[in-house]
Amino acid sequence: MLEVRNISLSFGGLRALDNVDLYVEEGKIFGLIGPNGAGKTTLFNVIAGSLHAESGQVKFMGRDITGLKPYAICREGIARTFQLKNTFPNLTVFDNIMAGLLKEPTDRKQRREKALEIIEFLGIEGITEAIVSNIPPLDGKLVELARALATSPKLMLLDELISGLIPSETEKICEIIETLRDRGYTIFQVGHEIKPIMRTSDRVFVLDQGHNVADGPPEEIKNNKDVLSCYLE
Repeated sequence: MLEVRNISLSFGGLRALDNVDLYVEEGKIFGLIGPNGAGKTTLFNVIAGSLHAESGQVKFMGRDITGLKPYAICREGIARTFQLKNTFPNLTVFDNIMAGLLKEPTDRKQRREKALEIIEFLGIEGITEAIVSNIPPLDGKLVELARALATSPKLMLLDELISGLIPSETEKICEIIETLRDRGYTIFQVGHEIKPIMRTSDRVFVLDQGHNVADGPPEEIKNNKDVLSCYLE
């Protein structure tokens, strides 16, 4: 579904990504891990179009999307959540979700029906009229996820969706991610919390200082000496 080939990007003298290669297969959950500064979010920004790589290629569903604007990539079928909250803080939960539905040329009744379906799926019926800046962290994560789902994505890029949550909240997010895969969504997730990423992912990629370190099934990654080294050094 997604192919990243030889992606490189520098910020001044810092090489943030250095010939990164990876692929994502349809209908599965893929994880991306690595120490702080490894280049994980930078790679997501390149895939989603908010940063342009100096070299390399990104292909989605066989189409070259390298260098497309973020809105064009969203229209291709890639949605994302953000490491830092990126909702409309002064709007209600419901209006934030409705904003994601503006991608499609449908009438308000159809958009409202779809928004209500997403709200029910995520179990956030009780906060639809709350102002987003006033809701707790877990609900904020669910609103970001709801808005991404509203764009009818084929591939979802989830950047640190489980960061900053207590264990019971992390468990809820993991269950939602697994349910989305079972419903046919393809998930590519970044996370610092290794255990939840390993639990939910079918395959895991590891970056360190912008370089590919390893990729494989979670059990293989757990025992990879190069992976252990980059976390312990």
